[in-house]
Amino acid sequence: MKKAVTLMEVNLAIMIMAGGILSVLGLYSLGYRENRQSREDVASAAYADAVMSPLVMALSATNVTWSAFRSITSQPSERGWYEYLNAQTGMVNGDPEGKAKAVFSSVMGKLGSTGVASGWPTTASGGLKAGLVVLHDEDSAVVRIAFRATKNPAELLAMPIYYTEVRFQGVQNQ
Repeated sequence: MKKAVTLMEVNLAIMIMAGGILSVLGLYSLGYRENRQSREDVASAAYADAVMSPLVMALSATNVTWSAFRSITSQPSERGWYEYLNAQTGMVNGDPEGKAKAVFSSVMGKLGSTGVASGWPTTASGGLKAGLVVLHDEDSAVVRIAFRATKNPAELLAMPIYYTEVRFQGVQNQ
């Protein structure tokens, strides 16, 4: 009976170990990518909360008049998210965050003094670029707000949507 290990057995053991090590390395890169995506998702949710909360508070304030609420128009336009898209290239137009800030400022400006801070929450961005859509029919008592954020503006329309609706709770004009 021989007590030595053949070269064939050693090669087979090395191949099995190499397969295991490569599998672990593959899982490491997958885990890294999922961790990065998870961090971006959490940052996006926090950013959505920081942008949408002042809008919701201002829109649902009890001192908002019906005429001020009615003056809110769909923005950036009736086209909603398509307004961020270039029709020829199919890519996101320039700076989506500039458009989102304009939408935010316009809505907050039309509501007047509601006691809510009306500035864009820049400290919550975490390096993300945002898109914001406000949809409102003139005679409707509901305003719909949608928000997306991503590190790469070209991927904006592929990101999850944070959405809420606000019902008029203010005072009727006399």
